[in-house]
Amino acid sequence: MALDLKSYEQGVRDYWREIGCRSREVQKRESIFAELAHKFANRKAAHFTREDLVLILEWKHTDARWRDRALDGLKQVADDRLLSLTRPVDGRDLDYLLPWFRGAISGVGIASISAVLTAARPDRFCVIDEFALRAVDFHYHPSWTRRDKSRKFIQDEKTYIEFVKFCRERGAELTRQTGKLWTPRDIEMALWAIGKELD
Repeated sequence: MALDLKSYEQGVRDYWREIGCRSREVQKRESIFAELAHKFANRKAAHFTREDLVLILEWKHTDARWRDRALDGLKQVADDRLLSLTRPVDGRDLDYLLPWFRGAISGVGIASISAVLTAARPDRFCVIDEFALRAVDFHYHPSWTRRDKSRKFIQDEKTYIEFVKFCRERGAELTRQTGKLWTPRDIEMALWAIGKELD
C-alpha cells in the first residue's frame, strides 16, 4: 500500500531518531552533510573541494572497505579536476551528470555519486540506498526495482534515475498537499527509515 503523508512525516522523525542513537562521530558527519549544500551554493562558482568530497564519502560509506576504496580513488584526482567535476551539479540534470561522473574517480560508483549530487542539491537529488529501495519496493511495487542473486537491490544508473524521479514526484505531491517544501532528500530520508523497519 502506498505511503501517506503521516507515514512520510513519521519516517523523517524516525530517521533523525535513528541518527540520534548513533555514535557522536556519525551524528557529527550527519550534521556536516546537511550543511554542505549551503557551502556549495555560496561559492562564487558552485563547487565542492577535495575536503568536501572526503566528508561526503566518509558520510556515505560506513563500511571501511568501500570508504577506503573511494578515498584512494579521490587521492588520484587533481584538485582542479575535482572543482570542474562538481561545478555542473548546480545547473544540470542526471542525463548529463551521470555520464559526466561515470569513471571520473576510481572506486566511486553510483551510491557515492548520488551522495555528492544530494550534498550539493538536496532540493533536486537524493541518495540511493538499500533501505530506501526496500521501502519503495514493498509499498509501491515499481517495475524498476530489481534484485541481484544475493537478494540485494541493484543500485545502478538506471535504478538511480527512476529513484530520483520517484522522490521528486512524491516530494511535489506532499508539497502541494501541505504547502511545505518536501525535497527529494526529505522523501529519501523517510524511505530509509521505513525500509530499515522492514529489515
